[in-house]
Amino acid sequence: MYAWYQQLHSPTGVEQCVYCNFTSETAKDLVTTAASQLSVYRLHKNIEVQVKNDNTGDTSSVQDKLELLGSWQLFGNVVGVKHVRLNGTTRDSLLLSFKEAKLSIVEFDTATHDIKTSSLHYFEENLYKDGLLQRVTLPKISVDPDGRCASLQLSTNSVAIIPFRTKDVTIAPDEISLIGDHVTQRPPPATSYSIDLSEVDSRLQRIVDVQFLHGYYEPTLLILFESLRTWSGRVALRQDTCNIVAISLNMTERLHPVIWSLHGLPFDCRYAYPVPKPIGGVLIFAINSVLYLNQSVPPYGASLNSLTENSTSFPLKAQEGICITLDSSQATFISPESLIIALKGGDLYVLTLLVDSMRSVRNFHFDKAGSSVLSSCITAMDDGFVFLGSRLGNSLLLYYTEARSESASSASVGITEPASKRKRLNTAAEWRGTDGNDVEDLEMYGRDTVTSEPLSSYNFQVCDSILNIGPCGGAELGEPAFLSEEFVSQRESDLELVVLSGHGKNGALSILQRTVKPQVVTTFELPGCHDMWTVRTKAKQTSDKEFTDQHGYLVLSKEDATLILETGKEIMEVEESGYNTRQATVFVGNIGGDRNLILQVCSNGICLMDGVELLQQTPIDLGSPIVLCSLADPYAMLLTADGQFVMLTLEENEGSDGVQIHCTNPSLTQVPQVRCVCLYRDKSGMFVANESQPPKPAPPSNELLSDDDFSFKEKWNFSQKDESNSQKLMEGKTFTADEEDELLYGESDPDIIFTPSTAPKVTPSVSETTTENATRIRESTEQTYWAVVVRENGCLEVYDMPHLNLVYVVKNFTVGQKLLVGTSASHTFSGDSERTSTSDSRFSDNPQIYELLLVGLGYKGSRPHLLARIDEELLVYEAFKFKSSEKNIRKNSLQLRFKKVNHNIMMRRIPGTHDMTSEQSYSKRYKRLRPFDNIGGYTGVFLSGPYPHWIVSGFRGALRCHPMLVDGSVSCFVPFHNVNCPNGFLYFNQQEELRICMLPSHMTYDNAWPVRKVFLRSTPHFLTYSIEHKVYALVTSVSEPCTRLPYLNCDNEREYEDLERDDRFVYPSIDKFSVQLISPIGWELIPNARIDMDEFEHVTCMKNVWLSHGSDSSMRQNYVVIGTCNVMGEEMSSRGKIIILEVIEVVPEPGQPLTRNKLKKLYSEEQKGPVTAVCGVEGSLLAAIGQKVFIWKFDDNQSLKGLAFVDTNVYIHHAFSFRSFAVVADIQRSISLLRYQEDFKTLSVTSRDIRPLEVYTADLLVDGNTVGFITSDQDKNLVLFIYDPESLESNGGSRLIRRADIHIGAHVNCMWRIGACLFDRASGSANEPYAGAHVTMMATLDGGISNVLPITEKIYRRFLMLQNAMVGGLQHIAGLNPKGFRHIRSQQRALINPMKNILDGDLLWKFKNLSHLERHELSKKIGTTPEQILDDLMDIYRATCVM
Repeated sequence: MYAWYQQLHSPTGVEQCVYCNFTSETAKDLVTTAASQLSVYRLHKNIEVQVKNDNTGDTSSVQDKLELLGSWQLFGNVVGVKHVRLNGTTRDSLLLSFKEAKLSIVEFDTATHDIKTSSLHYFEENLYKDGLLQRVTLPKISVDPDGRCASLQLSTNSVAIIPFRTKDVTIAPDEISLIGDHVTQRPPPATSYSIDLSEVDSRLQRIVDVQFLHGYYEPTLLILFESLRTWSGRVALRQDTCNIVAISLNMTERLHPVIWSLHGLPFDCRYAYPVPKPIGGVLIFAINSVLYLNQSVPPYGASLNSLTENSTSFPLKAQEGICITLDSSQATFISPESLIIALKGGDLYVLTLLVDSMRSVRNFHFDKAGSSVLSSCITAMDDGFVFLGSRLGNSLLLYYTEARSESASSASVGITEPASKRKRLNTAAEWRGTDGNDVEDLEMYGRDTVTSEPLSSYNFQVCDSILNIGPCGGAELGEPAFLSEEFVSQRESDLELVVLSGHGKNGALSILQRTVKPQVVTTFELPGCHDMWTVRTKAKQTSDKEFTDQHGYLVLSKEDATLILETGKEIMEVEESGYNTRQATVFVGNIGGDRNLILQVCSNGICLMDGVELLQQTPIDLGSPIVLCSLADPYAMLLTADGQFVMLTLEENEGSDGVQIHCTNPSLTQVPQVRCVCLYRDKSGMFVANESQPPKPAPPSNELLSDDDFSFKEKWNFSQKDESNSQKLMEGKTFTADEEDELLYGESDPDIIFTPSTAPKVTPSVSETTTENATRIRESTEQTYWAVVVRENGCLEVYDMPHLNLVYVVKNFTVGQKLLVGTSASHTFSGDSERTSTSDSRFSDNPQIYELLLVGLGYKGSRPHLLARIDEELLVYEAFKFKSSEKNIRKNSLQLRFKKVNHNIMMRRIPGTHDMTSEQSYSKRYKRLRPFDNIGGYTGVFLSGPYPHWIVSGFRGALRCHPMLVDGSVSCFVPFHNVNCPNGFLYFNQQEELRICMLPSHMTYDNAWPVRKVFLRSTPHFLTYSIEHKVYALVTSVSEPCTRLPYLNCDNEREYEDLERDDRFVYPSIDKFSVQLISPIGWELIPNARIDMDEFEHVTCMKNVWLSHGSDSSMRQNYVVIGTCNVMGEEMSSRGKIIILEVIEVVPEPGQPLTRNKLKKLYSEEQKGPVTAVCGVEGSLLAAIGQKVFIWKFDDNQSLKGLAFVDTNVYIHHAFSFRSFAVVADIQRSISLLRYQEDFKTLSVTSRDIRPLEVYTADLLVDGNTVGFITSDQDKNLVLFIYDPESLESNGGSRLIRRADIHIGAHVNCMWRIGACLFDRASGSANEPYAGAHVTMMATLDGGISNVLPITEKIYRRFLMLQNAMVGGLQHIAGLNPKGFRHIRSQQRALINPMKNILDGDLLWKFKNLSHLERHELSKKIGTTPEQILDDLMDIYRATCVM
């Protein structure tokens, strides 16, 4: 049995984050990692977004948002990430550490707009010293503040040192290399080495934390370690076991003397935070205390609760008014004396170090600033922003402000205004910039501002959030509540996935759909229509501003006629109009700006209309019919069938109409023939042609571009001018809202815009720096126009409008290169047909292009994307600014490049199901790429055709591709804005039905999948769907402080002891469980449908089970079965209950329609052990109780009658059944296959896996008549077992055979199965390769979703050869090896070889994004064709694209 594994939804739980100059010299980026996903964001301020309000409708507000610049999937989970500025570079590099003691240094390459690997460091051999077989510590990175070196923790007692090149290294003359004009000096490379810290301090047993300290001449490493191991229960005998030691690193001599040490610190020390200059030293976070340590001053410590009274002898001062713990906390400095702490419960505190004139910390001040998400990482950003990354909830971007109290201001010496706080912050900057004498003076006399009280408190507000659907603890399939009637009968689309997300107050339900399911308003039957357009007319007098730009007419083109429909409150046909209705229409669109004139293009002429009134009619006869029109107001370009151009320009005249269309025949060469043309109106500012004298540089809207655009001198002058201008403008001048908009989105400075002398006289925001004033320009005042042309030989050309000067040429565009680079040569064709036909024999079979579209996506069109439909695939490119360093750059050429965007769209037809010639003629004639500005608040492009897709872009800026396979193929599509259908769309399906639709507003489409998140404010544990009543049963828990403990008295009866402690005592918490009903209509909890569990009673399992009721075993009824367990400590035996609930219908309460469903408790009895797993087998109930598995019969008296049982291993936590078989998963002893024989009332163990395996969950892998058992384990592997009694190694069927395995790098807690798509919606033919297969899907604790699909051996062998070729044939980010990443891992040495047999779909899917040449080379190596591989990939995509 062979299988295909692929990740469908990338991980969303953020684990690490840094803020640095990764992609740009001037603007900083936020870099986050989520398992194997690396993402880069840029903060954009004052973005206008649509906010949904139930009372007032959609309103716009100005907010600060994070824009996604790029995301990369790695073949390895990132454990740690730090940034460093290497010598000779102008941007920061990232240090990425991986679990196997690997360290990769990567940087951003502005030439390719991609990540490139700079350096690799590998320390795995050190793991096997001292008898260590498995890594027990994570490789944590620490970087020297001055960028001289970095450290990587290798084991419990060793670290590795990675030196970096510094400026003061002597350079040999032969190591000076000449590149262009610039002489680059290459110092000798420094080598990394490891340090055994037990030789530094013999007491060291375990490293707790490693950090570099500030303010030392040489890199100084502080190690926080344990000298003796202890724990909470042994504190009475062994306490204060933590110590610190600081060593100075001499990397040339590899000497590391100890310069400072201190012992006897509290045993619960967890984190070390180096304090920046001028204070210096280190903050030690223990669970119950905070310590400040410095080499030259006495230590200071504060206890945070009363637990320190008996757990440490270290002198601690009680922190008044504080009762917290710091375990699992995250902290970051926002100034040299203040840091933000995010506690494990989500509370945010600002800790201020109160120092005296000698910079000795004399006190701590804790200010509770609010409550936020449960954080896994935190980083401070510029201008008062801070980012909280979370694995348990949505990651948040916060903005903090200082709220200054009057008493503190008056009591502070020399403080009269908030600016004094900035003065204190500037002291740290001045300290760094002073020479040695000033530093000594500052040490001697202290600072001029002495604070004895806290100066301010902090307020936080949420600016943006990054959605996280993890950790996915459980999942359930249900039916969408708002699915249109037209799609209800479809098996694959009538489903939605509900995932249990988050923990505690971040608990939520995530409702996901794989495909877009439109909300159908109405449907018309209009046969014979091939294309359609909607156009706006002059705004009618309406009081509602929302509908002033609604579409007035719908134009339908048939084979030999055109139909005009007026779209008001009703859709009516227009009988008499100025339109040419006697022949088919090529194009209809609006022109003339606010006048909303209408341009109609037919095969032999054009018409200009105002509404239905004809203003101008111009016949055009070029000897060939017009087949294509592209419009960018006020220009339009016509293309005839033989490649001739006609350019239309709307000009004003002095006649009665005021406007007219002016036609010209551009003098463009016709050889080779032009295949496609597209006009583009640029709003981003990227499309700027260089002149003979280069103008002053304009930072474009998208900062993700080359910073080599202008020299350092020009940059320095620019910053100087900007700073002086900002100082002049900040002299107390106010401005209006219009001026503010002009500042934010229009021109802001005459020195940095190409348009002369139009600078707004406005004041920049106080919170914005001068750099951001430059980078926040989203539109230049003068929009530019461009024409993009693709010729028959595959060359792409860009011309400026209206002069039509050639400014950009890309050769072999249609082969789909990874990077499009403009050549400096002019036309490579001069009518020499012989040269063009034999220009390159390798590309004689170039793919054929059918359609081209250049469109501005993202916020206000700031990210230009080039889309091309070539053969049966879609190419997507994103433009980025890049100035070549070549001297022979042709004058008046575009300084940009295009990077290929990887997407998951496939649209290959099943071979033999369609006529290729008719398909190609149809593709040439009709446009399938339809851009839209506002459908449901999103911009993007709709791809019509046999496999329709939405390419959506929101304010986040990333492209999201969502299939819409619910209605089969879509022949044409247009956006439609109307009173009855606001911001909707129209499309024709394959039944020639016109559907008027809207995007469902309750789903969010700016994510990997359409999603909706419902917050519960409690931890969700289990979810099950009642098919009969269309409601969900949900088990949640709320954490409460435990103030009493149970115990058994002398009569063996349970009693409770109340815990009475002081106010600063931290009580333990206990979960309070409950089960309740939730309705998918609005996702509201149903009132009065809740059952609370007893105190100390935990719900361990819940299933929807079909049980036979009474003597008739064929009649089965649906019940909700819950298993519980009492958790009361070690001294009391654990018992549990089986609870059987029924969802019943009652008369709803007035005004509360949801109350028609309630939970009725039918059975609740205590069992002899904990009930840990339940499922239904042949109408009976299977329950795992203690170390036995029982079969129960639910009889007429609503009681359970025991039928059979079998002994099991340690702890059964998961069970599922199929027919008369059941599979149970043990927490230590893998899985067992049980069989229940109803006739003999016998339950027996049929087969089991004899090797130990910590199973997380298990499910079936079904391929027709073949069934496998797939499990996930603690080591993040997937293991596939089969039952084959005829095999020799199965020992007569008593052992399950391990058939396949793969490492997926994520813990899987839930699996579910969906039948593979049975037929192709485009052609209606059967999907034969996967006719009887099931798709086994799974959700991970990182927030990702994956699937496993069984495949045939023939496809497996072909893909396996391709996979091996791609491992070595492609470059992988950070030097990671996909083959090594997918190799199964185990903490225990087992006498078994890896079985493999599961393909890495993530690697193989990259094949579709390769260029035409790379595909041919790879497929040639394995003896097949690219078409065969792409057809196999399309079959998999077609089979798995369900939900």
